[in-house]
Amino acid sequence: MKKILCLLLSIVLIGASAAACAQKIDEKSTDKGSIIPVYLGTEIYDFDPATANTDVSATKILGMIYEGLYKYDENGKLTEGIASGHKVTEDPEKGLYQLEIYLKNTAWSDGRSVQAADFVYAIKRALEPEFRGEAAALLMDIKNAKEVKAGDKSIDDLGVYDADTQVIQIQFETAIDYDQFREVLASPLLYPVREDLTVKATDWSSNTSILACNGPFVVRTFDPGKSLVLERNIYYYRNIKEDSLTKYVIPYRLAINFRMDAEAQLAAFEENKLVFDSQLPLSKRADYDGKVKKNDTLTECVYLFNTKKAPFDKPEVRRALSLAIDRKAIADKIVFANPAEGLITKGVYDVNSKSNKMFRDVGGALISPSANIAEAKSLLSKAGVNGGDITISIRDTEVDRATAELVSSAWGQLGFNVKVNTLGYQKYKENEYDLVRDLYKNAYATGDFDVISADLTMFSTGAFANLATYSLEFAGGKMDLASGNFELVPGVTGFNNADYNTLIANAFNEKDAAKRSAILHDAEKMLLDMSPVAPIFVYQDAYMTGADLSGVKEAFYGYHYFAKANLKNYHIYQETTPLETEALEASDKEK
Repeated sequence: MKKILCLLLSIVLIGASAAACAQKIDEKSTDKGSIIPVYLGTEIYDFDPATANTDVSATKILGMIYEGLYKYDENGKLTEGIASGHKVTEDPEKGLYQLEIYLKNTAWSDGRSVQAADFVYAIKRALEPEFRGEAAALLMDIKNAKEVKAGDKSIDDLGVYDADTQVIQIQFETAIDYDQFREVLASPLLYPVREDLTVKATDWSSNTSILACNGPFVVRTFDPGKSLVLERNIYYYRNIKEDSLTKYVIPYRLAINFRMDAEAQLAAFEENKLVFDSQLPLSKRADYDGKVKKNDTLTECVYLFNTKKAPFDKPEVRRALSLAIDRKAIADKIVFANPAEGLITKGVYDVNSKSNKMFRDVGGALISPSANIAEAKSLLSKAGVNGGDITISIRDTEVDRATAELVSSAWGQLGFNVKVNTLGYQKYKENEYDLVRDLYKNAYATGDFDVISADLTMFSTGAFANLATYSLEFAGGKMDLASGNFELVPGVTGFNNADYNTLIANAFNEKDAAKRSAILHDAEKMLLDMSPVAPIFVYQDAYMTGADLSGVKEAFYGYHYFAKANLKNYHIYQETTPLETEALEASDKEK
């Protein structure tokens, strides 16, 4: 009798679920669609695309809440994002070299249309002398960009204009490879940003009442240590009066419960309470290595040395510390990783995207996967350095802690006393807004570290920008104009070498793509020899998808598109409602 009752109950539930899935979802319905329980990565505290490029988990989130002019398909080929077309105009007699880009109709999550001015502001912001950001190295082809960043010209002199609400004009000093520049505009560092929002508070992007998103999802709830809820952006390409809610974005919400650690998240997945997991605990990764889907990413874990501090001011010391790292042992510990072979990862083209050759394949492996303690000790001896204190600053993640532990052990063999400084977040109030300060981001931006771990995502499919940020002219450092000092500022490592600067300047000025590539390979070798940065491993995107979830697509940068994700029988998973309801109620109480 019990079996019959259970069978009848199952039939009723299945029928009800099927009926619910078949119904048309609209604004008046209490059923807005699926709330998908996921675990995408560790917590992030910075949703500003111009500054959140040091965290692999941020890449996964920002790719869903923002959309640029262009993007890369899964094969790394350029496709249009918000751009609907472009036009190149050249008039050498007038000195006019212009790229005009037209926008599609879409809107921010607060309903305001996405305008050319938003992209223009993102570009100008990166080139403001007072702004610190690596995106500057991507943009130096723009007319007057170098002079603007150096403080020699006004930001209004920059050759970027919103000619119309949906027309962007970008002017250059001379003729360039315009297709290659459009690839630059696909960089996650150049997602559009609203000027009217950034001025509201210092950490403006950490407050959901300020933050607006132009991608398929918006940050609905952000409660550090508790939850992150992404909600459908109802304005994403949608005609509000004519289109259904699910025309462009199917899921209602993606919910992450950060009260659960990676172990608990995996247990929830195994119990079918979680339908997407891309952050498996280290203790289980070896067991699940054959069960996950894996792809290489363009994100690399690197250690940055503060070259303004002793003993890191000596290239022999930095080189020795890099040589002492057993990259294979670390990659084996992380499991979903490969030992770094250079600063530039695979996925970056050698000459240009029209060629299938990758920069890494042409350059080969410049870094040994195994440690060389003997050579490291020899270099330290030549530098006259015999141990000392080192503090490694990291984010509070399992991968960062495991990596720092192995690196600390290696440097301990060289006689150094190594401590690890784990940086989290701090809540505070400014201008009546509840904000979150990312302590790691602050340490990184101000150079307040000995050695700092960073997840370096390739800025674009070209190698130049990632190498150029170590050159003074292209570093994107923040000037202190109030002091009257108009000298260029190095990047976060403080590294500034005349020979390297010349090499990067030569690469920038070289118009022959093949010759330029050869110079960049020389630059990478020189940089790794002087070692202001020590690449350690390249992340792999490893994830598992539940049987009821379909339509999730892989993105080139190692994140996932959930806009067309379909959760079968999603009402079964509505037990996730307490998570997002509790988070929203907590957020409302704080307000």
